[in-house]
Parts: sequence; structure tokens; C-alpha cells
Amino acid sequence: MLNKAYLSIEGKYVKAVITKKNIENAQFLEFHVDELLDFIKENSIKEVYMSVSFSELYTFKLSFPFQISEKKKILDKLVFNEIRKIYPNIQRFSFMYETYMADSRTWIRCYMIPESSYQFIEEFIEARVNIKALYPLHIPLIFLVNSVSELIEKNKIVCFFSGKSRFLFVFEKTEMILMREFEGSEDLTDEDIININMTMNYSIQNLRVIPNEVILIGVKKRELSGLSLPYRFLSILPEYEKYTVPLIMVLSGEDLKRKSILPEQYRRFKKTIKYLNYASFVFIITMIALFGYNLESFYKIKSIYSSMISQRQYVLEHEQEFFDIDKKIKKFETEMKPFIELQNKRNSMVDMRYLLKSIGQAKTEFIQITLVEILNAEKPELKIKGKSIGKSFSERQMSYLNFKASLHQGGFKIINESWDITKGELSIDAIYEHTRVLQ
Repeated sequence: MLNKAYLSIEGKYVKAVITKKNIENAQFLEFHVDELLDFIKENSIKEVYMSVSFSELYTFKLSFPFQISEKKKILDKLVFNEIRKIYPNIQRFSFMYETYMADSRTWIRCYMIPESSYQFIEEFIEARVNIKALYPLHIPLIFLVNSVSELIEKNKIVCFFSGKSRFLFVFEKTEMILMREFEGSEDLTDEDIININMTMNYSIQNLRVIPNEVILIGVKKRELSGLSLPYRFLSILPEYEKYTVPLIMVLSGEDLKRKSILPEQYRRFKKTIKYLNYASFVFIITMIALFGYNLESFYKIKSIYSSMISQRQYVLEHEQEFFDIDKKIKKFETEMKPFIELQNKRNSMVDMRYLLKSIGQAKTEFIQITLVEILNAEKPELKIKGKSIGKSFSERQMSYLNFKASLHQGGFKIINESWDITKGELSIDAIYEHTRVLQ
């Protein structure tokens, strides 16, 4: 029986559960993410289910004033085209979505990751490991939360603790609309309480979603003070608290597998290998059946079978060529990049007056802008410096968050920021984008 592993990549560390027959005989392991391939080889793992805390995970919602066919091919094509419109600079990506229909309307909540976030799959292919499913971290967590029926229709903040890493998710019922990751200490502290309360305020003021409850996962139950919302602790097996996510994957089975975000290219590759294996199996059965009728025919078929095995071996030996060709294509695209950028520059120059106007229209209550410096006119990229004149720390923090949100709504993508709440000083590097991100 193949060794099967359930892996959860949570920041710098991996939590793993290896099962052979049942959960009672499972192995529980924790190691650094750089040791993942060594773990695969040492334990002869051939099949994995994975959950990953993707640093680049985009979420947005589509709305249509009519009901859309629930056929998967139609929905896949529709969502794919919408992603290309919303993120024209991301050429290769993988996505998943959830569909909601009511009356004469259709809503689709989409989650997308760019190719750079799942390139590690190539290393698993080279190690001949079959990735059965790949989930964003919030998917197993919401499965655990939804196991409590009264929480399904509530808006909530889910705070997942993994060592010193914290993962904060804002859910509008079952839809994840905001994800935050930050570092803390080994135990739950007052700093975590402050971060949760700040996330709640941001959700209410900027996302227009009012959380009803805070769900804490991956940390031992205790009395808390200072939270602005009711709270509860959730776990599966308290003695294995740190392995909550892989345990959810073990116990959720096929229901969770439907939420996989595996890229389509990898799924097609797996189907090809499956068909080759199936063809070889059918051929062997056919050969054995014919052997009883005619010995001479058997030798002829044996020759054909040997050729089939050789061809199959050839395909397996040349898997790497598939990736080499893909790399050559990427290299060609890279070499063509200067010409593409020149064409884009000619077609998408932005009038600086609109850029400065967007800064001027940003909400600046308690914010005084002291400097606007253009760093790169072609992107265009600029640096904004200023100061919050709020009298209290809360006024300064809220004015800073509101100012950032207004910049985002005005078409700016923040790439670097520095904020000193004590002095009220801020510095933001931002790129002005032509299209806004659809929430």
C-alpha cells in the first residue's frame, strides 16, 4: 500500500500526518519547509494532499443579473475570462470558485493564485509523487468552522495559530474576503488581541462586513479579555492541536477534495499518465487471454507488448523534457519582454495629472501630505510622505488605514510602506494601476 501524507505548509514550517490504514496508526511530524523533499524521499511518500498558506492569493466576487448554467465547463470558461480581464498582467494562474444563486441573480466567489505560487509542483513530479489535492489554507479551516451549524450563516473572523505564525481570515458567511499573516510569540498574547480588533474595525469600515464572532483555532482554550467580539475555540483532537489542518484533510475526505485549486495543466498531465497506465494494464490482460488460443500469436503479441513497455518507459524518462520545453517558452517570453514593454509603454502611458488628482481625492482627514515624489514615471511609481495629526493612537491608526484604503480605491497598489504610530509619520511607495481590483 502506498504511503499517503497530508501536508500543511504554514509559513516556514510543514505539519504532516502520514496514514497507512487509519488515523489511529498515523504518524505526526513537523519540520522546516526546506526539508519537505527530504521528508518525501525518506518516508517513500507517493501520494499527498496539501494545504498551503499562499502569500499571493487573490479573491474577488462576480455578480450577474441572471442565473448561469451550473455546467462546470461553462463556469470554468466564464471565470477564466473574467480573471484575464481583472488581472491582465497575470498570464498563467490556477483558480477555484464557489457559486451562489438566488432568485434571478448569480454570485461567484473566486480565489486565484499566480503560477509563481505553485511552481513547487514540478519538484513533486520529478520525485514521482502524485498530488491528489491542493487547497488554500482557509479551505480546510472553514470546513472545521462550518461543522458547527450555527456558524455557517454568521460573519466571522477565523484566527489560526501555527507556532509563531498567525493567519487571520475574514469570512462573510462561507466566503473568505480578507487574509492577513503576521508573526507573534509561541502563545496567544495581548498583541494578538489588538490585531484581531484592528482586523474587525477594518472589516467594518472598509469591507462593509460586520463580524459576529471570533473563532480561534490551533491554540489551547483559555479565558480572554479585550476582544471586541464574542469568541470560541475550535479543535479536532486537543492533544494534536498543531496538526489541526492535516487532520481536517484526513477526516473530510471527498467533500474537501472538490475545493482543490490544482492547476489545470497538472490535472491534464496526471490524466495522460493514468491513460498510459490503463492502456498498459489492458494490453497485459489482452495478451494473457490470447496466449491460451495460439502460442505463435503470443510471441507476436509479446513483441508488441515489449514495444509498448519501451514506449511507456520512454514517456516516463522524457517527463523532464516537458518542463525543459516549458522553460524554453518562458525564456522566449522573457527575451520578448523588452519589445512587449515598449508596445505597452506606447499604449498605456498615464497622464500624471490624473495620478496626482487621485492622490488629492484620497481621504486625508487627520493626514497631512508633506511630499509626493515620482520614482518611476513609466510604471508609474511614486513615494508619498505625510503625517497623521490624530491626537490618540487609535485616531492615528484609523486615519492611516483609511488613507491606505482610499489610495487603493483610487487605483494605487501599495508596494512598500513605513508607518510610525508613535510619531504619526508615514511613507508609502505605490504604483498607479489603470484598473481597480474588484472586491
